[in-house]
Amino acid sequence: MNLDDEQHAGSLIAALTLSRILGLGPLTMRALLDQFESAETVLAQPRSALLQVAGVGSALADRICGADVSDTRKYLDRCDQLGVRLLQQSDAEYPHLLATIMDAPPVLHCRGALLDQDDLAIGIVGSRRCSPYGIRHADRLAAALVRAGFTVVSGLARGIDAAAHRGALKAGGRTVAVLATGLENIYPPEHTELAEEVMNQGALLSELPLDQNPLPGVFPQRN
Repeated sequence: MNLDDEQHAGSLIAALTLSRILGLGPLTMRALLDQFESAETVLAQPRSALLQVAGVGSALADRICGADVSDTRKYLDRCDQLGVRLLQQSDAEYPHLLATIMDAPPVLHCRGALLDQDDLAIGIVGSRRCSPYGIRHADRLAAALVRAGFTVVSGLARGIDAAAHRGALKAGGRTVAVLATGLENIYPPEHTELAEEVMNQGALLSELPLDQNPLPGVFPQRN
């Protein structure tokens, strides 16, 4: 491993360690990185320095100080076993537009491939309890968009989301599913086969830990 590889690995381990700390959301993470410049530097800070950052309370400061990097290495091994790649904002494959938002995830879990052409993407989302007309329209719209060169992005949910993915797949285009669960825990479970098809013709993405279950609070964060 050369020096650049070692630095990238160290940066990834630190960023992933921070991203897995309970109660450390993207906005507080952004505040920490703005203050200390890198995830590695954040983990090296004393408790007193962490408490000076907006959004960091006593309990969160304790969790950051006690973060276990060795546990992160085991997590990385699990990702390797599952074929999950971890993307930092500094990586070329990290979606460029996503990196510009205020609370961009510091680390993305990815199965499949993100291509430069996916920068030309459009989201199709809608009701889980939709009409047959809605299903047909989402399917046809997705197909038309991929034929025009767009990548269709949706959330793998029941209803409109699933119809959008299927429309893009049937038309031979690219589609990306952004999950509100971990990539080890496809939700809804009946979309496991659809998720595999999306992965083979695009990518599955999640900012959440591999085993994250579907919880009400993570769906708005995913959006």
